[in-house]
Amino acid sequence: MELTRRDAVTALTAAGITTTAGCAGLTGETGSDAEPMEVLVSLADVLYPSDIEPTPEFIETFMYGRITDEESYREELTAGIETLNQLAADEQGGAFHTLSADQRRSVIENTDLRTGPSEPDGSDVARVNYYLLDELLFAFYSSPTGGELIGNTNPRGFPGGFGYSPSLEQ
Repeated sequence: MELTRRDAVTALTAAGITTTAGCAGLTGETGSDAEPMEVLVSLADVLYPSDIEPTPEFIETFMYGRITDEESYREELTAGIETLNQLAADEQGGAFHTLSADQRRSVIENTDLRTGPSEPDGSDVARVNYYLLDELLFAFYSSPTGGELIGNTNPRGFPGGFGYSPSLEQ
């Protein structure tokens, strides 16, 4: 299954975000040769179930929608990618996006990622958990595609889902 831009917009709605302001993209320095999208897609590739294909459109729409009016969020995302690449270099000898799926999974399993705290003001690893891993997992499971995999065919924000209220104006 492929995640779509519509899945991301639905996930943003579930997060209470109603605008994606053009989805101009995530670009910038990340302390590696990779664009942020390459790193985020390669991270989602190991976080999501194997039969799901994370697409740059899905991740860009969701993540850019999260940072539209928050420069500090963009900075945290960039810092998180730098930390993730440093953990990958320490653990496996290369930038995160250049590693095989098994090596990327090993970075997550053999570091404090996912077992450590997830805090916006915590350590570097706690912020990676909060701004990258948790956000990508939230995006996936609050989307119609991800929700369907866990038995929630109408996630919050999706027509018919919890919290959905159609516009009364036509």
